[in-house]
Amino acid sequence: MSDDAQTQAVEAVIVQLDTGSILLPRSAFLEVTTRAGAVEQDAEHPEIPWLEPSLVWQDVQVPVINVNQLLDPGRDSGDDRRRFTRLLVMQAVMQPEHLPFYALEVRGTPHPVQITPQNIYALEDSDATPWSWRVKASGVTTHLLRLDTLEQRLLEIAEAQQA
Repeated sequence: MSDDAQTQAVEAVIVQLDTGSILLPRSAFLEVTTRAGAVEQDAEHPEIPWLEPSLVWQDVQVPVINVNQLLDPGRDSGDDRRRFTRLLVMQAVMQPEHLPFYALEVRGTPHPVQITPQNIYALEDSDATPWSWRVKASGVTTHLLRLDTLEQRLLEIAEAQQA
């Protein structure tokens, strides 16, 4: 890799889901954690299937997004409760005073990759969602999450809850 390409590289991670994967900038997530214990909690927002019960992280209540359900809302999520998941705690950037953090519930462990303009490109296919774009990055077909759209929706949900 040339020095110019190296300076344009972005540190990222690819994280496996039940089906497929997501690509995230490494700087966006703060920690990989799990839920303590196996206590099943009731959904705080049953009308929003991808929004899981909150996580308390560093004394802050953090909304949790089930990425599998978000990207594939038609799938049967009944088995999700019985599987081991990881939570990627994300640093919010849009309105940190109202939403400092949120978490992404995933299956796999983040695998680091370097993304350059030469090894990522958009895919035109029917698997794109309102929450992500389909890309090929470092040879892997994956979802590039639209973190701004996710944060905006979480802020809207929080605002409606306070009204």
